[in-house]
Amino acid sequence: MTYSRRTRAGTRALKRRYLKNTSCEELESCLQESPTSQTPTLAQDHETVSSPNVWGQEMRSQLLENDFYDRFREIFKRIAEIDPPVDLVVHSGDLYNSPWEGNPQQPPVVAQETTITVLQEFIKDTGIPVLIIEGNHGLYRLLEVSLLDPLKKAVPGLDVATQQDLKWAISKEEPLTFYYENLDVFCFPFIDEPVLKASNMVETYDDWITTYQKPDRSRPSVAVVHGMKLDRTLNDAIFSMNYDYVALGHDHRQHKHSSKAWYAGSPERWRFDEVTNEKGFLLVDIEAGKAPEVAPQVLEFKRPVLRGNLSVDNDETGQSFEEKVQSWLDSEGLKGDWDPTTAARVRLSFEGSSKQASSFDFTLALESLRHRILSSDSEYNVAQFYWNMQPSADKEFVGGDYPEIESEYLIEDPQSDFKDYLSSLELDSSLDEKTLTLIAVRALEYAVGKRQGKMTTGSLAEGEN
Repeated sequence: MTYSRRTRAGTRALKRRYLKNTSCEELESCLQESPTSQTPTLAQDHETVSSPNVWGQEMRSQLLENDFYDRFREIFKRIAEIDPPVDLVVHSGDLYNSPWEGNPQQPPVVAQETTITVLQEFIKDTGIPVLIIEGNHGLYRLLEVSLLDPLKKAVPGLDVATQQDLKWAISKEEPLTFYYENLDVFCFPFIDEPVLKASNMVETYDDWITTYQKPDRSRPSVAVVHGMKLDRTLNDAIFSMNYDYVALGHDHRQHKHSSKAWYAGSPERWRFDEVTNEKGFLLVDIEAGKAPEVAPQVLEFKRPVLRGNLSVDNDETGQSFEEKVQSWLDSEGLKGDWDPTTAARVRLSFEGSSKQASSFDFTLALESLRHRILSSDSEYNVAQFYWNMQPSADKEFVGGDYPEIESEYLIEDPQSDFKDYLSSLELDSSLDEKTLTLIAVRALEYAVGKRQGKMTTGSLAEGEN
């Protein structure tokens, strides 16, 4: 999400944060221009959900979803407390997680109600406008409607830029820009390269950017973009326009893309490999013709996200294997009364094989243990328990009946194997070996159930986030 703030010297501070609600998926776009509005709205409760609620006590599997709601509330609360106040809050896409290409469902009602409540209260209490662009999540790809449009109607003072707005602006040869006090914002919602190619619009899109999205060099300018190089959704022409700052969305990791461009990242840890990534939002001071000053604002988390690597001994039995896992849980201090605010997310990886038990035996042991760990009378304060069984050449693949297990039994090292296979072929010079390998490995992961949904150009990009 990005937003700008007023300073005593009259320069602008831009703050951006990339927000993603994990409960459902994401939203799409509608054919409609979005005029700027500063109208205040109804005030609602700004606090996070307290621990003794239905999410925390009865629905352990929904705690991760609720964590994203809490982060959404927390970020807007922190923004409201900044002094001097910011001028604008910008969200660079993926407000909701669904619908997306692999999931046509609407966002949960809780996600939509939380969004409306928080935004209404924030804008009413602060008078600070909010701008949200559409990402690849929360997008109805086959419908000319967007979840952002009814959201805009429900929240006065909210501006939105959807994929349909982008298509309309290109076809009408008009800019997709919002003008705020001393700050101009140029919007680039998500759009697939295949969509542009199928419509013979690649050059037209480039021309539209350079012709109609030109900044006024006398005023601070910001481009808000949802895209990445990996899936060819980040257009190079945007960086030729000399915007004072580019607020990027699509990548879960908060990081600097260039001297004038940052990804704010997701506000909560979505995958287990994001545990080392800092999460939060960006506070950016901008001034026309000068380098932006970017200050990451880091969030602190009460919920542990733990990863462990355990070996399978040669003489391991199902019982000793289960005891080993329990010993690891105990060593991490996870035994204790249930607390929905601190219940841990756990993922274990196992390597090795045993002559005393099969992989099926270990799977059954883990299933039994998982059931006890996540039961209402569990002695462990754990909200999620996942595992990954590393491949074993002499063991039968048994993961098909257990979709929650990420299994890789078919090929020990699919990336290396496929590269070796490619090296034996005479490839056309136009083909990229790295891309071919990525496609092959991802296809295997979907086949064995390690990844859900269907493989698309978008899912390839997400796999690299």
